Amino acid sequence: MPIAEYLSDSSIAEYLEITREIRARWPQDEPAERRGEEEKLWFRGQDSWEWGLSPKLYRPAFKDAAESEIRLEFQSQAVQLVPQRFSSKEWHWYFLMQHHRVPTRLLDWTENSLIALYFAIENDESKNNAAVWVLDPWWLTRKLRLGMRGPLLPDYEISENWLFSLNEAFGGRQVRRALPAPIEPPHVDRRVAAQSSRFLVFGTTEDLVRSKPVRKKGCRLARIKVPASARKKLKRELDDCGINASNLFPDLEGLAAHILWRWKKSS
Repeated sequence: MPIAEYLSDSSIAEYLEITREIRARWPQDEPAERRGEEEKLWFRGQDSWEWGLSPKLYRPAFKDAAESEIRLEFQSQAVQLVPQRFSSKEWHWYFLMQHHRVPTRLLDWTENSLIALYFAIENDESKNNAAVWVLDPWWLTRKLRLGMRGPLLPDYEISENWLFSLNEAFGGRQVRRALPAPIEPPHVDRRVAAQSSRFLVFGTTEDLVRSKPVRKKGCRLARIKVPASARKKLKRELDDCGINASNLFPDLEGLAAHILWRWKKSS
């Protein structure tokens, strides 16, 4: 399989060296004209090395779930719980759903490699070898053949091919695009900002790992294995870097989770 695979040991330094190696292997097609326009990689941490890359709506637990019904239920009941100034745009609601763990066709990524590592080893009691996936979103956008460079924005007209209004969804309109599209969200929620969040919005392909571009030469999707034995050490080192639940989930729930972790007796 063309997916490049790497093994990290128990140090952040080794992990960062691997990410540098991946960047060097995937040079930009065109040099950035100005500082700040560099083509950044995206990272995703997962608890298990064995898992593919599927959004929650396409996983077995939600087989045959009606996405339009889920969206309507969330928006109609959540409107009382969000600030009055919250946007009424379809995409903004969709991003908010994802960050509160409602099933969607979105898959979370981040531009911060250390944040991805945190999510990979967040459960430091797990016996799984964890994984951090690395993606070049510019490469994936080229595979969509949209005539664009780089990730989509929600306001782009082409983005409507992956998410319609609820009226259209209930009217029977269905997503016909196969590949997922990289999309950059606005900061509709504090967690989106804190986690440097980026998303893939899936079409009919249910697992990116099984898609045609990933199986071909030149694939720019890689996976870093993080041994289960390294979880506790890496989580402490990440905390020293300010990568912890309190900062990644800037609310009372995140603060409580961080305090519980700090004071829990280590096994």
